[in-house]
This record gives sequence, structure tokens and C-alpha cells, in this order.
Amino acid sequence: MSNALLQQFVAGLKSKSQETRTKAARELYLYVKTELREVSAEELTAFMDEFNHHIFEMVSGSDVNEKKGGIVAIVCLIVADVGNINNRISRFANYLRNLLPSNDQGVMELAANTVGKLALVSGTYSAEYVEFEVKRAFEWLGGDRHEGKRHAAVLVLRELALSVPTYFFQQVQTFFELIFNAIHDPKPFIREGAVEALRAALVVTAQRETARQTQKPTWYSNCYYDAMKGFEDIVAKGISKDDRIHGSMLVLNELLRCSNVQWERTYEGLMQRIQCQPPQPVPDSVSLLPRLKSPLVSKSRSHVSLVRRGVVSGATATAAAEGKEQAFYESAACRALVADNLSKICYSVLNQRQSRSPHIQHTLLTILPRLAAFNRDKFVQLVSIRHFNANSDTMTSCLMESMNYLLATLQGRERADRALAFTTIGLIAVAVEHHIQPFLPKIMEAIRTSLPAKETPSKKRLSGLEPSVLVCVTLLSHAVKQLMQNDVHQLLEPMLATGLSPALTTALRELAANIPQLKRDISEGLLKMLSQVLMQKHLRHPGMPTHIPSASSSLHMPVDAQDVPSIVLALRILGSFNFDGHSLLQFVRRCAEHFLTSEQQEVRLEAVRTCSRLLRLAIESQARGGTGGGGSSQHSHTVTNTVADVLSKLLVVGITDTGQYD
Repeated sequence: MSNALLQQFVAGLKSKSQETRTKAARELYLYVKTELREVSAEELTAFMDEFNHHIFEMVSGSDVNEKKGGIVAIVCLIVADVGNINNRISRFANYLRNLLPSNDQGVMELAANTVGKLALVSGTYSAEYVEFEVKRAFEWLGGDRHEGKRHAAVLVLRELALSVPTYFFQQVQTFFELIFNAIHDPKPFIREGAVEALRAALVVTAQRETARQTQKPTWYSNCYYDAMKGFEDIVAKGISKDDRIHGSMLVLNELLRCSNVQWERTYEGLMQRIQCQPPQPVPDSVSLLPRLKSPLVSKSRSHVSLVRRGVVSGATATAAAEGKEQAFYESAACRALVADNLSKICYSVLNQRQSRSPHIQHTLLTILPRLAAFNRDKFVQLVSIRHFNANSDTMTSCLMESMNYLLATLQGRERADRALAFTTIGLIAVAVEHHIQPFLPKIMEAIRTSLPAKETPSKKRLSGLEPSVLVCVTLLSHAVKQLMQNDVHQLLEPMLATGLSPALTTALRELAANIPQLKRDISEGLLKMLSQVLMQKHLRHPGMPTHIPSASSSLHMPVDAQDVPSIVLALRILGSFNFDGHSLLQFVRRCAEHFLTSEQQEVRLEAVRTCSRLLRLAIESQARGGTGGGGSSQHSHTVTNTVADVLSKLLVVGITDTGQYD
């Protein structure tokens, strides 16, 4: 290869821009996987030697971006599998060891992830490599507290548990003996990292649990008893009571996760259906090599806001970003342990409602749906829970206590807490189903007051809207379906008044599926919005005399013709939403006449997809003699002419934009 091309790769990897580094990494990866395989052995050796020199300089320097670029280069070279990789394993391993620990958390995340990838491709060297890394991590966990080393240890252990579970399982007993040092660490990010490692370890043990085991493993009981000790008044030196309680609640959350695989599948499936934003790219190039085991831990810091708002879980985010399906494992031993102690767990968890720690509050909101789903009957029935503002042992249910707490949280000032509380209410509703009905009036009132008023300027409506409000409505419809038909009907207009957004579209799609009686109202409301954006006028139904003005709409929201994101979103909705029963020919003609010839390539691409789908629906509808997307059989001549006209325009676009369409 030319020296200029090598320098181009290196310059891109050293860039301060993550986007530039990712682009350079993908180009390097493609080059190594294709063209480099065709060169002679001498040229290959020269390339590897030269690039190794640059990698060493990048990871040894003081610039954080160069360190990340060097790590990404290692990923590209190890996954490419060219040359004698065994000769490079030791060198790359030493590079990564020098980066752990690091003063930059992003560097440590990336380096730890690459340790897992390196273990996957180390061949006969894997056992030795994994043993060294695991033992070093154990030394850091068991020795005197060093913040950087402790954090690096939990990151590496998590990655090795995910990447090479067979090797990790051989060391699992020591892992469970030491991990609680980090789970009760004073720093919340270390506690959370340690629990992510614990989650991966519990998957490893659950995978290897058999029905024939005569002796129950002690890992789960050790986790449970250590967690319950954290709720006691005894506090270790250097650790606050809130820190210890937070760690304990995180552990209980993982035990519940490992005990109810049916709920975890339901939860992840719902989150994937209703996520309010498309997945963001995983930072740098950690996804160049997909995980071969269960993608349980979110690696993307760009997902943190979604996760903390309760819109989407970290696991969902990672699975979507890496294009992988979730893998779920349940431990029978862990389930039995939780079932035997469910009342104590409920009491200990609900007893933290008055805590002022934001970490405890966030974990409490996360754990409540899992408690409700584990044993619905017990959760909704009377349990011995004391009213904390009373002096008597008044009997009440976990569901009642939880809903009172959540409804009170919705009245708070913290937007993040309100957002997660809305999602938690929806998930509890899915778990308890019709038992949520007594609380629906208060929930609906909270939702109505959270939607922007119609008088709010259109540009501020979406910015003032919490997507979790729409998520809550959607989850409630999954839980009780037609029981909330009247409530949803009253909410439709204020929901539509917020303006087009992916969150609104997702909510309307799910509501139409769960409450079919409202499908027509939902479709018409959405079509009015699309008409405003795409046609710059009110929706006019087929057959309406031209001299009669269309009905005025309270949803009139003028859209700048140059507002490309709004136009692309509207086209995408038009092409993906099920408007069965409505004629869309006027939209097809508008797309063909205006958007297929747009100067904006993004608009043209989306218009091609939308026109293609709508034409297919129109043709299918005409073949059936129905209405659907193409009108009735009486309008077959109109449909035929429209199809022919739009197809001719699509052919023109296909020729002029060659190579742009999949």
C-alpha cells in the first residue's frame, strides 16, 4: 500500500472528532479485510510493522483521542484476521494493559471492550490471557481501594464474562467473593459498573445451571444476604448509608432480572416497539466485531439520556445499535430464592420511598415493575406494609403503595424523575393488567396536564413534551386495551397538537393496534398533520367538491417548505403507517410531482421509498376491489393512471440517482 494511504488512516484515527475516527476505522477495517489480503507476504509484514509503530505511539501518548484511535486500530487488525495473529496478541495485550486504568472513562470503556474482543481471537493463547486478566482484576478488587483500578477491574470482568463465559466460569467463585467491594463503593459509577459485571456473571451461572443439580449454588443466596445487610443501620467505614442501600437495591434488581425470563422478554420487546428515538451509533468502533454472547450492557454513552428517562433500557439500546437479538436466561435456584423472600424484598424496596438520594430513587423506579411482574397476585393483594407516615400497622398492598408513590413523583419538580415515573407506571400496568384500572383516572389526569396546551406555539410544543408521557399512554393501552378507549379518545387532540415526532407516531401506531375502535380517528388525525406538512393545506377527502372548503382544523401548523427533517419524517410516516381504509392517491401524486424531484437527496430517497410502498398498496387494493390505499374499484381508472404516472417518474429518478437506492 502507499505510504499516503497509511498516513490517511492514521490521521483519521487521531482526529478529535468521533465521527472522523469511526469513518477512518471502518475504511481501515474494509481495507484490511479486502485489499490487504491480496498483497504479498512481504508487503503484509511491512504494513503490520509500520501500523504497529503508529499504534504504539497513539496509545502511549497523552492525547485521549489518539489513545482511542490506537485502541480502535487494534480492533480493526484483530477482527480482520490477516497475517500471523498469534504474533500480535501479546503486543496488543500489553498495549491495552498500559491503558487500564486510565484517567479517562471513555478510554477505559473502549480498552476493556477490546480486551474482550482480544480474548475471543486469541486461540490457544486464550486461557492464559483470560486467566492473567481475571486475576489482575481480582487483585484490584481485593486490594486497597484505588478508584481507577477498581473501575477498570469491573469493566474488564464484565467484558470477559460476556465474551468468553466458559473461561470466566472457572473463576466465578472468586468473582462473587470480591465483587461486593465494588458494589458498595462510594462512587456511583463504580457501583453501577460492578452491577453490570454481576449481571453478566449471573447470565454465565444461569446458562450452566442444570435441573439435575443436587446442591443449589450459593452465589444467589450470597447476593441476597449481602443485599439485605445493606439495608441495616450498620455502615462500613468510608461508605454512607445511601451508598450501601443503592448498591443493595442494584443487586436485588439483578436477582429479579435473573428470576423472571418471561417478563424480561416482554419488557425488552415492548421497549423495542415503543422507543422514542432511533438507536444512536455505538461510540468509535466497538461494534466492528459483534458480541457472540448476550449483549446485556449498554456501551453507548449517547444512550444514557434515553435509559435514564426510562424510554429504553441499556440492553435494548445496545442490541439495536449492534443489530443483535437479546439472549435471556433464567435461574431456577434464583427464582426460588426470590419467591421465598419476596415479602422481605418488597418491604425493603418500598421502605426507600422517602430517600432523597437520586440514585436510590432511580433504582426504585427501575425495580418496581420487576417486583410487580414476579408475582402479580401477591403484589396486588394485601401485604404487611406499614404506612410510613402513620403510627399503626395499617395493611395495604404493594400496588397501592407503589402507585401512591409514583403519582406523587409526577407532581415533583424534577423532570427526569417524572419521565421515569411515567414509564414505570406504564410497565407496572403491563405487569398487573386490569388491576391498574382503579388508578386510571388519576394517571390520565397526570397525562393530560403534562401534554402541552393547544395555545402553546407549535415550535415549543415538542420541546416541552416528555416522550415518556406518550410511552405511558402506549403501555397502558397494552395493559387494559379497550378499557381506556374513552380516555384515549379525549387525549387524541392534545397528543396530535404536539406536532409530528417519532414518539407520537409510535404511540399512535400502538394505540391503533391495541384499541381498534379508535383506528379511524387516529388515521384521520395523522393524515391532517401530514397534509399540512407535505401539501401545505388542509386534508381534502376524495369526492369533496372543490368549491367547498375543507373543514378547519385546530391542528393547523404551517411548515417551512425548506424544513427538510419535517418533510422526511412526514414521508417516512406516510410510507410506514397503516392507513387502511383511506385513499392516499393525492399524497402519492404530491410525492411524485414535488418530492421525487427535490434538490435534497434525503427527501428524494424517502420519497422513493414512500411512493413505492403506496403504489404497491394501491395496486393490491385495486386487485382486491377494495378501498385501502388506492381507493375503491370505481376509481380503477384513476388508480391506473396514477400508478403509470408515478412509475414513470420513479424510473427517471432511478436513472438520474443511480447507486443511491437499495
